[in-house]
Amino acid sequence: MKAARIYGEKDVRLEDVDIAEPRKNQVQIKVKYCGICGSDLHAYLEGWGLPTVAHPLTGKVVPMTLGHEFAGEVVKVGADVDDLKVGDAVAVEPLIACGKCENCRKGFYNFCNNAVAKDGAGNFLGFSDDGGFAEYANIDSFFAHKMPEGMPYELGALAEPTAVVFEAIKKSGLRAGEDVIVEGAGPIGLLTAILAKLAGANRVFVIDVSQDRLNKAKELGLKRILNPTKVDVLKEVRKECPNGVDVSFEAAGVQATFENALKLTKRTGALQIVALFGKPLKVDMTNDVIMQGIDIITTLCYNNSYPEVLGMLNNHRELFGKLVTKKIPLSQVVEQGIKTLATEKNQVKILVSPEG
Repeated sequence: MKAARIYGEKDVRLEDVDIAEPRKNQVQIKVKYCGICGSDLHAYLEGWGLPTVAHPLTGKVVPMTLGHEFAGEVVKVGADVDDLKVGDAVAVEPLIACGKCENCRKGFYNFCNNAVAKDGAGNFLGFSDDGGFAEYANIDSFFAHKMPEGMPYELGALAEPTAVVFEAIKKSGLRAGEDVIVEGAGPIGLLTAILAKLAGANRVFVIDVSQDRLNKAKELGLKRILNPTKVDVLKEVRKECPNGVDVSFEAAGVQATFENALKLTKRTGALQIVALFGKPLKVDMTNDVIMQGIDIITTLCYNNSYPEVLGMLNNHRELFGKLVTKKIPLSQVVEQGIKTLATEKNQVKILVSPEG
């Protein structure tokens, strides 16, 4: 089969590889669509998250088949799998977990104690095991979630990033009627704003320096868009929310946006971190956090949320479908996919089709 394999920084090769038979607890899927994530971009540009020593659970090192936001059709079923059958449409939850440690037994398999890579490799398919930029993939049946009847595979490929945001919204404690800001209008930021509205948020302010991204937010029905290069964001938010917002979502992952999110959060409010940060943060915990009664909350990936996420995507097909800005064949994953995502700010979610 054809697969896009990453060997290291700026080294992705389209290769013919064999696909093993699925293990007893696995299903084999024919991949329909796989989204390109910002982490794929960083893996290509910088070698971020790639395993250089054997992963403790998979034993894998590079080269690796990239891609972790994917959905497909079940074509083979392992002997011990009884909840899926050939022909089922599934969305893949791409985490890697032992299923036996304390955290896994408690349901926190996104923090599996036995899956901590010594080299900091990404603990999900596409990084520490083969992922979805391929014609076929073998998936543990626990992580293959049946999609609602008739749901497009394109939306199934959006389940992974949507689950990231779903987890963040849940942990933030956001309640209906509360006011929100979202720092960053990339794919995760846009999803955060959408899910906040669906959760009943009152005012949702989306903040980004890219006008292209803000225009996309407006297209998605988000009315309060703010560009800090053009307006005084603090002043604009305080016009409607004199004390600040109830919940701030940090979806940009840089020092400046973190500081701005803190300033815009009301006393006793919450700052929910959605992004990962490339550099250590500096924060005045005493004056800017403790004395303000602000809760800083973090999240990593998701757990036990895919069924709800798939239902939400299916119930709002037209809205979430607007996030897909380009579809490309597997052969163009680098030139028309990763490189395009790196340079064109109007791109939100580029989907790769191995069938294309």
